[in-house]
Amino acid sequence: MRHVTKYLSALLTSTFFLITASVSVSAQPTLSGNDLLFNGESFFHASNIRDEMSRLAREDGVLSQGDKFNQVAISGAPMGDVINQFKNANPKPKFVITDGGGIDLMWNNCQTGDVNCGEIQTLKGQLEDYIEEMKNAGVKKFIWMCYPDPVKSYAGALKTGQDIWAVVAKEVIDATEEPIPLWVDMREAWEGHYDQYTGDGIHCTDAGGTACAVAFWEAIKADNYAFLDTTTTATKKARSIVNGAAPAITGKMVANRTVAISLTADRSADITMQLTTVSGRSVFSTKRQAKAAGLQTVEFPLGRAVTPGVYCCKVMTQQSSMQTKLLVGR
Repeated sequence: MRHVTKYLSALLTSTFFLITASVSVSAQPTLSGNDLLFNGESFFHASNIRDEMSRLAREDGVLSQGDKFNQVAISGAPMGDVINQFKNANPKPKFVITDGGGIDLMWNNCQTGDVNCGEIQTLKGQLEDYIEEMKNAGVKKFIWMCYPDPVKSYAGALKTGQDIWAVVAKEVIDATEEPIPLWVDMREAWEGHYDQYTGDGIHCTDAGGTACAVAFWEAIKADNYAFLDTTTTATKKARSIVNGAAPAITGKMVANRTVAISLTADRSADITMQLTTVSGRSVFSTKRQAKAAGLQTVEFPLGRAVTPGVYCCKVMTQQSSMQTKLLVGR
């Protein structure tokens, strides 16, 4: 068959990695409220995020009517308390959605870009301890939430600290293999809507909480609910269906914020790459042409046009396509 792409693999810059599952979920999963736990501080406790995501799960038939996900988040909890909240949670969940560090950084003295700041390094060690606690408790996968930017009166020291923490926390998440992590960046989900999504500059309005719930749920639903597939191994490799095949997708570091697609084509063909947000909004689309035939790499420079966040990356030829999750870092 002409123009058939046999294999696709995404090669990523140092600010990108793939977050998908090594086995596709073939049927819609079902959950009980005890299967998924929200943990953290006031960003969850003082918002409607848990309730809204439970509603979305019920509407999609994943969660039984009348059921809702568990939550142990407590307002004002520093990272040490967030860990203890998880330790005390009963029953232990298969999946966790969590955050932490905002309270610890409220009055930090970090300088812009200083990843060795004392508060940051303390949080890094605590996050590593927290992940180990989840692993030992049998958690299969977890979502770590990157805070939206603090605004209004909090746009000073707290934002400086959170900007650094976003970089360091992502490094920890990137290095984690078990439980399998997924990074969801609320800076992207809130972009252009801060006046609507927060009243005081750090906490969610109902609209902000709903936007967060949608971002979480869309990330969970991606690739046919791959996040909920507990048969996956502790790896960030991925699989996707291309003309009936399911090749593994591997990652390789390249430079200059360029996503490079490695493929084998029968003959010259247009290759399109499209990025959409977790809510389905298209943010970037570009087209390149494969060479006449054979194994080759087609590069798609992003420059600075794409802001940090989690995206759905779709690569298409005339005869085939693949789709996976892509995280754009700073």
